[in-house]
Amino acid sequence: MTQADLTHDVSKGSVMQSYRAHSHWFNTASDSQFSPALQNDLTADVCVIGGGINGLSTAYHLVRLDPNCRVVVLEKDVVGFGASGRNAGQLVVSFGGADLGMLMKLYGPKKIAAALRYSEQGLAMLERLTAEERIDFDYDRTGYIKTALRAKGEGMLDKYMDCYERTGQSHHFTRMSEHEVQQELHSPYLGHALFDPRGGQFNPLKLIRGLKSAVVRHGGTIFENSPVAAVTREKTEIKVHTGMGSVRCQRLVVATNAFSHQFPGLEDLGIQQAQTPLMIRAAITDPIPEHIWQEAGWPRRAGVNVFSPLFYSFAPTADGRILSVSGFHAQVPKGRSLEAEIAWQLRNDGHIGAFFPRLKEVRVAQTWGGPISITADQIPHVGATKDPRVFHVCGCWGHGMVLGTHHGRTLAELALGLQTESTEMWFVKRAKKRWPTYFIGNLAASAGIAHNRFLGRRIANRLTPPIKLT
Repeated sequence: MTQADLTHDVSKGSVMQSYRAHSHWFNTASDSQFSPALQNDLTADVCVIGGGINGLSTAYHLVRLDPNCRVVVLEKDVVGFGASGRNAGQLVVSFGGADLGMLMKLYGPKKIAAALRYSEQGLAMLERLTAEERIDFDYDRTGYIKTALRAKGEGMLDKYMDCYERTGQSHHFTRMSEHEVQQELHSPYLGHALFDPRGGQFNPLKLIRGLKSAVVRHGGTIFENSPVAAVTREKTEIKVHTGMGSVRCQRLVVATNAFSHQFPGLEDLGIQQAQTPLMIRAAITDPIPEHIWQEAGWPRRAGVNVFSPLFYSFAPTADGRILSVSGFHAQVPKGRSLEAEIAWQLRNDGHIGAFFPRLKEVRVAQTWGGPISITADQIPHVGATKDPRVFHVCGCWGHGMVLGTHHGRTLAELALGLQTESTEMWFVKRAKKRWPTYFIGNLAASAGIAHNRFLGRRIANRLTPPIKLT
């Protein structure tokens, strides 16, 4: 039986309707074909657990690198349910969680330079893959603006440029004076900035669904609504169990990212302690009429990322909205399910209008929460576990769509026993640092959030006019 035989249509009014609150991307999505749950016992060469960017990129590269490889993907809900379908809609070249200066102190400029090249290669892979597979995902290659707050001066910008020079990345960036930023964005808060022409805005759910179709088109099989209940490892095979079926395989890729703490079994491999999730809150406006856009500026329609403890991200969308993310409203999830956790306060906090007064009358249409995955050592985890047949990836740190594309290629090469530049990367081969327990990971994340909120409030009070944070 082929994937086409298994797939069935689900209308907007039934299953699709139940996902509307998960994100703007789900809320505005067109009708989709959902794959059924696994309901029998199958045999595969590689089983991939997780239907986000990491898992689907792994499956795609497996079937492209080896057309004879039998690949089965198991997704506990629907593809894009996690961070891949709830993120901020920006493609940027970045790596890890700490600022570049801290990462360079931890790992050295040479390793961070290699990691940034890996990220840049991930963006090129994504652009090439989507072009070859003709995936329409509303990609607008506008680049993005990294800006400092006017109240903080040029100091942080100078530190970033020094880091980029030491890692061989400075040639990508153009400095923008405070006057140039003001002429373009008309913001009372934003100061000097760096412009990076790489990347831009996109629709992540369209990307994920297009990638799913590409995996199926090239011979992979995908099951949705198929949560894994257990994994048993024997000398000759691995068996993945769901409530209604199983998959026998030789290699297993656990591409669960922010959901890794929920994964049943494999306790001896430390997957549950590899990361802890954070819930990041987003808000999106109504479509903005063109005459208001003209008044507001934004000639490049590029995303704007504020590098500060008072972090904000603002990204124009293909349908003329602005999607905003605030680091101040990040929190450890209330439960283990990682549901949307809607932040209703963001509908009325006025922060988009505060940063961009010419948009102050624009209404916020929807808010939602999306999970990111953070690690104890500040960088992504990707590679083999103590069992060389099992591979794991987590720790997107909010940059998962670009890195996840490359991680998928790396995991596919590892699962096929290939040795490449990617499989030899230092962070792929290294021993990963894990949280002692999931509880301690949550405590550390909560402490980090509290510290950033303290710093964020101090900075917000120094802005002119001050921003009220609730």
